[in-house]
Amino acid sequence: MAIENTAESRTPKWLLPVALGVALLAVAAAAVVVCLRSRGGAEPEKPADSYDTRYARMHDPAYLKELDALRQEQKGIARLLGEAQAALEQAKEKGEDSEEFKAAQAKMAAAKEAFQKNRIKAQTLVRDRIMQENDAIKAKQEASKEKGE
Repeated sequence: MAIENTAESRTPKWLLPVALGVALLAVAAAAVVVCLRSRGGAEPEKPADSYDTRYARMHDPAYLKELDALRQEQKGIARLLGEAQAALEQAKEKGEDSEEFKAAQAKMAAAKEAFQKNRIKAQTLVRDRIMQENDAIKAKQEASKEKGE
């Protein structure tokens, strides 16, 4: 009687299916980890400022509407300045000590003050928008550098 000493007789029959099952589970676990890492690790996209190019503000309807309102206000102030100038010229004929002249001077001073306030509002609006635009352009450039474009 000969005893066979082969590898097949020493290896249990359940070992191969178990080894294959463990290998498949390891591959599946690795795939899950990769998927979770790529989904959770990525930063959510920030909405880009749609006005991130030079002079893009000139295509923004809200900005243009604000500028138009300031222009309309300027037209009204210009009309007041003209009226105040005419009143001042007429009051000069009556003398610089007259009540009419003092009232015309006060009217002119009020019109000049309104003009200055309007000018400051317009400058502030434009300056703020240009700064916002420049910040958006800078952020776009930095994002582009990070991506390696």
